[in-house]
Amino acid sequence: MTSVAKSFNQFRYFSGLKVTFLQVSPKPIKMEWKMQVSTQKKRQFLLGMALSLLCLSGMFWVIKPAEIAQAVQQTKAHYLLGTAVYLTLYLFLRAVRWRFLLGRRIAQAKLFHIQNIGQMLTQLLPFRLGDVTRAMLVGRQPNLTVPQGVTTMVVERLLDMLLMVLLLPLAIRQIETLPGWLRQAALVSGVATAGLIGFLVVLANRRPLAHSLLTWLGGKVSQLSAGKRHQQLDDLLDGLHAFTQWRSALLVLGLTLLTWLPVVFAYNAALQAVHLPPSFINATFIMIVGAFAVAAPSSPGQIGVFHMGVIVAATTLGQPAEAAASLAVLYHAVNFLLMVLAGIVGLNSIQFSFSGLTRSLGFRLGSPSPEWTGPIS
Repeated sequence: MTSVAKSFNQFRYFSGLKVTFLQVSPKPIKMEWKMQVSTQKKRQFLLGMALSLLCLSGMFWVIKPAEIAQAVQQTKAHYLLGTAVYLTLYLFLRAVRWRFLLGRRIAQAKLFHIQNIGQMLTQLLPFRLGDVTRAMLVGRQPNLTVPQGVTTMVVERLLDMLLMVLLLPLAIRQIETLPGWLRQAALVSGVATAGLIGFLVVLANRRPLAHSLLTWLGGKVSQLSAGKRHQQLDDLLDGLHAFTQWRSALLVLGLTLLTWLPVVFAYNAALQAVHLPPSFINATFIMIVGAFAVAAPSSPGQIGVFHMGVIVAATTLGQPAEAAASLAVLYHAVNFLLMVLAGIVGLNSIQFSFSGLTRSLGFRLGSPSPEWTGPIS
């Protein structure tokens, strides 16, 4: 944690939040931080809320709430229990991959709780505050810094999105009801994604080449100063350290695939819960569309956009609209409750209250900047 104040005083978090750090005493370190939300981020939040409401309105306009309620009442609850178990395994494997990206410099159990706290806050609070919390809590661990937490989370997002794009053509080609042009487009995107992964491996191993490319492109695509651009590139390349060796690169790619495999099983169990035929291909397709949907601006918890994404995916596969809606509602509910419960367990593990955490995030408007003291136990 001592390296945080030494390494930088201020950085702009990739989600658009500006976080300022100030060391106020030597050892044990006491530090305070304050958060400013950019105007652009506020507009994005309002856009997300509007989009969530629009998706919910569209869902209830096309599908009568009574039909959704009736489908939910006929749910096979024991399959939802299976969904919860698979999602718990997903959380654990996600923490295993994150620890690998951090160089195994933190205990697995502690990182698991930190991750779950962040996931809980992402479900409950706006502005991606869960990600900010994860970076902050990681930065307070010995031999780790906040920038390492941020860059590894960027790499996490990148790996997840690359996997979804790679899996999309494989899933679509098995679904005969989809039009040929869509299959072809998915195949092209998959090939392009494979090429992008190879390009990232090259950049991770040839840092001077990466900086040369940034110097050539930077002035055209970014308004940041050259120094800031290259510092951000260094942070990203640090996060891609696992790609500097082929064995570690293959391992992190394998971990990414293994991380998302339980999610396929979770969707497959949820399909059976709402009396839809189980199919790992269909479950994979619905998972991919749902992952793309939650990437759009939305309310906390991805309410509305997730539901619409799942409904569109399921109905595209020829499933009844009311069953598709019940699938979306029930899967989201199980996921939401699990994230919140896991986060509460995590808070109890690190002996920190939810109210204290939100105050430390500066979530109360107009409140003075809080002070963080001592390491996390």
